[in-house]
Amino acid sequence: MDMQKIMEQHHRGIRFYIFGAGKHAESIFLFLQESGIQVDGFLVSDMEGNPESLFGIPVMDIWDFSNISPNLPDRMIWVSITKSSIHYKSVFDLLVQNQIHNLVFLTDDFIRDIQLKLLQKTFEKELESFFDKDGIYYLAEAVPVESYHRIMAMKGNDGKEYHWRIGRTFTEKCTASKISDLFLSQTALEEFEEQYGTYHILHDLKRTNSVKDLSYSVYMAHSHADKTELYGNWDKWIIPIQVGSALTVPANWEEIRDNLGDNISEKNGNYSECTALYWMWKHAPRTDYIGLCHYRRHFDISEEEFIKLEENQIEVLATAPTFVAEGIESFFSSLTPHTDIELLLKAIATVQPEYLPAAESFFKARFFPPCNLSIMRYERFQEYASFVFSVTFEIDRFYGEMGICRKDRYMGFLVECLLGIFLMRNKGRLKIGYTDMVFFE
Repeated sequence: MDMQKIMEQHHRGIRFYIFGAGKHAESIFLFLQESGIQVDGFLVSDMEGNPESLFGIPVMDIWDFSNISPNLPDRMIWVSITKSSIHYKSVFDLLVQNQIHNLVFLTDDFIRDIQLKLLQKTFEKELESFFDKDGIYYLAEAVPVESYHRIMAMKGNDGKEYHWRIGRTFTEKCTASKISDLFLSQTALEEFEEQYGTYHILHDLKRTNSVKDLSYSVYMAHSHADKTELYGNWDKWIIPIQVGSALTVPANWEEIRDNLGDNISEKNGNYSECTALYWMWKHAPRTDYIGLCHYRRHFDISEEEFIKLEENQIEVLATAPTFVAEGIESFFSSLTPHTDIELLLKAIATVQPEYLPAAESFFKARFFPPCNLSIMRYERFQEYASFVFSVTFEIDRFYGEMGICRKDRYMGFLVECLLGIFLMRNKGRLKIGYTDMVFFE
């Protein structure tokens, strides 16, 4: 839908109606209302089971409406039943065969887009009321981040600005009325550093000019589902790797694929980008620093700042940590069954028991490094990957023995937890840096 054309029709006096009275119809109404376009009515094929009005606007039988209002060119009817609906074909036949004119059949993509926009506006309004503009915490509006996320910032006593990523569930799952209510005994920075050690801000690190040469590689997971037109628009150290390649044979679009050599490519439906992580562990050429990003999620880092990592002895670089007010265990239980978390803890106790105290602390915490994005010294990466896959393969073994087959990305979520557990367990010996995430819509 071209909003400019829609507005032109609105200004020409076209009257807008919506066919349907369900959730899609409500979304279309709210979208048009946000755009300043008046809706004159909702139309249905049968009034039985439908309300008499929505948002104070009448719901009308389309046959009565057609008798009262002939098929004139000054009206447009937006059909809220999309192709994915089981009713789509019957609705299409009904309307067209009865010569209902001036119909606009909307796509599923369009409905999803307007629903996303509406959710985002709701999120923005909730956040605006949640943050006290005169308080210690504020929204860093200019920082790039994904849709439905924002960056919560606070000014530290050292004058530096510290960032945390917050999502839409931040306000939905929060019982506090103001952001400051969530940090009464400690500031966000104090709570975070107690869990993970010092928060080193990449952009604030100093150059010492002590390092002249450094090798680094960041692999970028690229799957068949990535449709954003980003191809080739990335920094020279980015190395694309096709993930889930074993499931898309013979479709190959990247030179490096996660089904080459020792691999777990066929598990991509559960492991997501972590099938690339496994391939990197087994096959990636050694560089001083090695990392993983996604097709649309990258690191805010320049070539000069890779040198900073070495000069400042940063062993791990992650993106701005996510803060979840409800706690990590509750948050991840909304993404994957709680049984997975229980099994993760059991697997750690079995194969990596020295990590169990950190794992238990992790799930009681409120901060975690998101999305399996990290850049590490090569030695630390090898240590990290060995830890991760010793645990996930134990989980694989358990579900395999039960004969349970899944394709719900659960392992990708669990590896996200394992990154946080790895950093928490090693906070005393690892110097960890943080930078913002660059997200491509």
